[in-house]
Amino acid sequence: MKNIYLIGFMCAGKTSTGKALARLLKRGFVDSDRTVEKKAGLKIAELATGKGLKFFRKLEAGAVRELAGKGGLVAALGGGIYPSRRWAGLMKRTGITVYLRCAWPELAKRLEKNRAGRPLLAGTNAKKRLAGVEKLFNKRRSFYEKSDLIIDISTLVPEDAAKKIKAVIEKLRIEFQGLKNENGNTRFDH
Repeated sequence: MKNIYLIGFMCAGKTSTGKALARLLKRGFVDSDRTVEKKAGLKIAELATGKGLKFFRKLEAGAVRELAGKGGLVAALGGGIYPSRRWAGLMKRTGITVYLRCAWPELAKRLEKNRAGRPLLAGTNAKKRLAGVEKLFNKRRSFYEKSDLIIDISTLVPEDAAKKIKAVIEKLRIEFQGLKNENGNTRFDH
């Protein structure tokens, strides 16, 4: 059984939705950020600021390879994994990618509420930092949009988002092998 990879920007709800989806589908759940934190013994924010982004990305790469080698999981991936061409192919080969699309105004609200532990939002000039994060969001969005399924979760709580993902998978009778839409590609937007 292939993995279900939840991708999207920070604060999109990948972890909460992933846990709910795993319960619904009776699958195991893995969060790549938590895996990295366990291996390093540090929080992501501490890793990124203290050890550097390069060190963090190295640990993240190991976590991604490890979970891709397993099957039947629901996996919440860090926001920077899928936009890397290096990982997109691996995700496509070992599972199905589901982009949790969330409109920027909603993401901005969530980010403001959850600034702690987010190095990109640390500092004194919150408005300026948020504008920088919005640029990063816009840059990554085109990569996220290449996922197999796109689920708009802007107005959904995690449990409802999980139910929607499950329903779409069941509706399309996706068996994760030879997934194609009417245009012959592997992208479904819901």
